[in-house]
Amino acid sequence: MEPGSDDRDLIHSKASSPPKTDADVAPLIQKVGAPSIAQIEKLIGELHEARNLLEAEGERIQRETARYIKFAQMASASVETISNILSGWRQAGHPLQKFVTRSPANDSAGRM
Repeated sequence: MEPGSDDRDLIHSKASSPPKTDADVAPLIQKVGAPSIAQIEKLIGELHEARNLLEAEGERIQRETARYIKFAQMASASVETISNILSGWRQAGHPLQKFVTRSPANDSAGRM
């Protein structure tokens, strides 16, 4: 026997062995792929959580915006009502007219 012939025989016997079947390979693939699959599933879960958070925040912002619009409209309506009342007082010569039309800059005595 030649030195190293055992190695050649071993290599030759491995090369000549019949290919493994799908049933033999499947567990190996599952074993190798399991950590990656678990990591992907974890990332999918985190993405779902992020999506839920973003949806909830979007809904909250929409509610806050609607509330702000409502308050702004109420404030605008109040200012318009006050303006109309004061305008009516000025035109009617209401006794409070001097307080409505006078400003400190126009008051020569420096009174309000």
